[in-house]
Amino acid sequence: MKIGIYCTSTRPHLWSRLCASLSHNDVDWNLCITGPCPPNGDLPENVKYIQTNVKPPQCNFIAANNTEGDYIMYVTDDLWFSNNALDNMIQIAIQQPKSMVGIIYPSNFLIPTTRPIDPPHLFITEFPWKTSTLTAQTVTLSFPFPLFPLMSREDFNNIGIDKNFIGALWDIDMVFEHISRGGTTKIYDKGFVYDIANHLGDLAFSVGDHTKLVDMWFKDNKLTSKRKVNIDPIIYNDTVLTVSQGPSLNCWH
Repeated sequence: MKIGIYCTSTRPHLWSRLCASLSHNDVDWNLCITGPCPPNGDLPENVKYIQTNVKPPQCNFIAANNTEGDYIMYVTDDLWFSNNALDNMIQIAIQQPKSMVGIIYPSNFLIPTTRPIDPPHLFITEFPWKTSTLTAQTVTLSFPFPLFPLMSREDFNNIGIDKNFIGALWDIDMVFEHISRGGTTKIYDKGFVYDIANHLGDLAFSVGDHTKLVDMWFKDNKLTSKRKVNIDPIIYNDTVLTVSQGPSLNCWH
């Protein structure tokens, strides 16, 4: 069994910590990092870097397609995992076909800090990092919401990353589409993943990705059972490393 892990390159000084935490697993894993920021040292043999300046969702798409394994997992380069997290998550995935497997995330990002799986929430008007000045509106979901989900490569390929997202929230769009197609989610709640430098909230609002997500999936403050329009997926072609597909802005700053 092998897990392909993918992310964008923003903070090379933190990659060694991510790799060190992943090394505390028995399962075979490999990592591909794509984006404008090159490594600041030698990388382990099972880690590769691909330089590109295309938009972040497309960078993740490129990275995902340059990993190996029947299972695939999205991360960010400022994460670290508790010991044997991948080992336990892959066992859940094997036992639960067509399921996205998430992990406890003890940080104020999209889901409550107290018990992320009971109940799950999505902040649809203001994300939690805005709550110091604005009151967040929430919707209770009927399924546990998996951040940084582990999923089958088949499901990833079948869903795709929508080219209309510019910087962020494409992964949440994939979760909703997975549920819409009859998939399930599971949470590994005996381990955790933690990050220290997440600023995607401001990005999601500033480039319109949050508005796009809500427009595609919410009506009358409820999550709909079907996306407003079908996903228009990024495709792997001769210019995927050089030309951003769909709308794009410079998000690498």
